[in-house]
Amino acid sequence: MKASSNQVKQGPPLSSVLSKIVKSWIPIIIAGIVVYIIYHLTIYTFNVFPQLAYLRNYEYLIRLSLVLIIGSVLILTTSREITKALYPYDPHTATALKFILQLLIALAVIIFVTASIVQYSPAAAALSGTIIGLVLGLAFQQTLNDVISGLVLLISKPFRPGERITFLTWRYGLLRTTYPTEGIPNGFTGTIVDMGLMYTTIVLDNGEVAKVPNSVLKDSMIINQSDVKYRVVRVRLDLPVKIPISEFENALRELLINDSVKGIKVLAEETWQQLETYQVAIVAYGDSSVSKEELKSLVLEKAIEVRSKLSQQKLNR
Repeated sequence: MKASSNQVKQGPPLSSVLSKIVKSWIPIIIAGIVVYIIYHLTIYTFNVFPQLAYLRNYEYLIRLSLVLIIGSVLILTTSREITKALYPYDPHTATALKFILQLLIALAVIIFVTASIVQYSPAAAALSGTIIGLVLGLAFQQTLNDVISGLVLLISKPFRPGERITFLTWRYGLLRTTYPTEGIPNGFTGTIVDMGLMYTTIVLDNGEVAKVPNSVLKDSMIINQSDVKYRVVRVRLDLPVKIPISEFENALRELLINDSVKGIKVLAEETWQQLETYQVAIVAYGDSSVSKEELKSLVLEKAIEVRSKLSQQKLNR
């Protein structure tokens, strides 16, 4: 069953997807060129609005603004086209292709902006480049870190779109349970939906959609739930002292062992200074197809059933 779920559905050829993306770029680029031509004819050639003649002093800023707008629209269009054409068939390839194309568009915009500044004034570019470089380096350090982290995740492949993961990060503390000796790291579990230049989208198990910075995921311990071979849960239960552990364990094993539960072990725990009851810990090993929550609920339900049955037998004797 698991093998069949991992099979990639037959989708359109990659060349067809790329051709469709390029075709979607053409109207956007043409629209940008037309807007600039109209601006140039209005301000320079025919001088339709003399009061706007001061805009000639900001020619390079207008061109840069137009390029930034076109670049942003191209990135959004690329994301939409890939998601629609390729993601339903091959989420990993779609995510990788979208990341690479968006990165190339962003680099092209940066190169154009840099070339425009140099063309406008080489001296000003040298001076402003140093200042702007320092400012942008500080301001966008985290942004660049997210982009580079996204590239690292794309290459290393600790997870793929559609897979369920738990990520644990040092940015958060330790979440303690009722029993101090069973502290669990503060982690988030959900299904990978998409991976962008700066954020990875995860649908958490509670239904909420989380946008996680790529740098956070790169620095986190990632548990790929889709690669888990078996699951282990630990359940605590109070037993009457009249019920021996071995008898309880054997009865529970007969009731639980099936395709979903592979094995159990019952261990004695605290007595809590009570003479009538003592506490046991039930360790169960389940199939990876069963979630941890479902396995824990099943074990606890059957354990309570066995306890009630054995208690009733003791009373009837």
